[in-house]
Amino acid sequence: MKNILSKTVLALGITAMVMAGCTENGTSEKQYVYLSDAACTFQSAGNEPFTITVETSPAEWTVTPGASWVTAEKSGNDLVLTVADNADGMERTTTISITAGQAEQTITVIQLSDDSLPMRFRKLAEFHSAVISPNGKWVGGYYSYAEEGDAALHRFIFIDLETDERIELGPYPESLMFPTSVECITDTGILYAVDANGGMKAFDVNEQNYYEVEVPGVDAATLGLGNVSADGTFWVGWAMVNSHYRPYVCENGTATMLPLPEKDFRDVPYDGDDFDLMARGFSEDHSIIYGTTWDNKDFGMIYWDADRNVHFVGEDVRKVTTIQRPDGYGGTYDYNIVDGMISWAGQYQISPNGRWIAGTFRTETAVDDGNSIEQTFSPAFYDVENNKTYIMSEYGDGSGMVVTDDGIGFIGTPSLYTSSCQVVKIETGESLGTLQQYILDLYGIYMPSGYLVYLTPDKEIWWGATFETEGIVASAPNWYLAPSLAK
Repeated sequence: MKNILSKTVLALGITAMVMAGCTENGTSEKQYVYLSDAACTFQSAGNEPFTITVETSPAEWTVTPGASWVTAEKSGNDLVLTVADNADGMERTTTISITAGQAEQTITVIQLSDDSLPMRFRKLAEFHSAVISPNGKWVGGYYSYAEEGDAALHRFIFIDLETDERIELGPYPESLMFPTSVECITDTGILYAVDANGGMKAFDVNEQNYYEVEVPGVDAATLGLGNVSADGTFWVGWAMVNSHYRPYVCENGTATMLPLPEKDFRDVPYDGDDFDLMARGFSEDHSIIYGTTWDNKDFGMIYWDADRNVHFVGEDVRKVTTIQRPDGYGGTYDYNIVDGMISWAGQYQISPNGRWIAGTFRTETAVDDGNSIEQTFSPAFYDVENNKTYIMSEYGDGSGMVVTDDGIGFIGTPSLYTSSCQVVKIETGESLGTLQQYILDLYGIYMPSGYLVYLTPDKEIWWGATFETEGIVASAPNWYLAPSLAK
């Protein structure tokens, strides 16, 4: 069919079965909806109709489109989808419901934005987890679905951002692997995924295969990757040592544990084993590495300089105060509250040249005679070269997400369950508006709500996410904005 970009089976989207009540003769009847495709993507214009085969029990079924721009017509056991041309300037998505008795299934329909625009926007709603390579050559991710018998199958997808071509590896059965996330991907097409059964697997788009990741000197069962270089020869992450996480760097196949600070985030000397720390990301030339402490959920942000000396991010504004807290037995004990830079599990929070690190400035205040500690969160950016922290408290609860070499900061708000993004010139504090306004000014493209996760060093490819809720379920599907294929 002309101008269909892709069609993908979504998680749990291959069949839908439910048990009906007893029939007249007392037997049970399976009711189900089977679809040949549970998702399809159309170009912005010039599309021909697309046909999906529908098998149901009972035989009678109904169809309910979710938007006026898509038409769904029954033709025997087929469903014919037709879409109107998209002149809205942005990608649009809807669902179509198929119902037979008590069984129901949905088809996701995506139509891309106007191909004549300078940039193209793609939303990756089907992925459970996705990552982008350092220079934006590849996006990699995976999705899972159930086959009959409820066994899970997993497929890994590579998207070539130069062409939008999708390459699929799998399916791989649950008995072979059970991925929980993808961690990072190289520009050469190696995708790293965490396996719940232990260890990490690497999927090679060129060899169309996968292998177990092994690093000499590191227990592969406890290996975690924070990020990897474009060519795959350098990565940072962590491994379990004596039941505690330790930060590692690997260069050309040789792994080395990074130095630990003398004290923890709360400025308390620690017993050598009583400390958890992970390396998360690095500058383009590998000179600066940053990471997080992981003890007592402090999330303290640290970095290693070019000589691999370790520092706390935001040393100039870091403040430690000792207070007395009740011990529950009529006495008190010393406890340090800290105003300082923290971070969650971000892997893209350093500028390519290593000058800037984005994070969150957290303040702590003792209340109720020390029984409780109140915390506030403000987006912040640290200038490594000048040891200066810029705290953007005027943006309220938020986090520094991404920062460019020239000091343009992208702020995610709120700091948890981030749903929107502000853009700022860090050194002057000048607001450049929302992410949507910033992209509109640059390219004339209207973007949906969301926030930025990564921007390639050449500022050509944007990688973000959109916070969504459906009932009590929350998700943050990724999207990318890349130069138009027509350019």
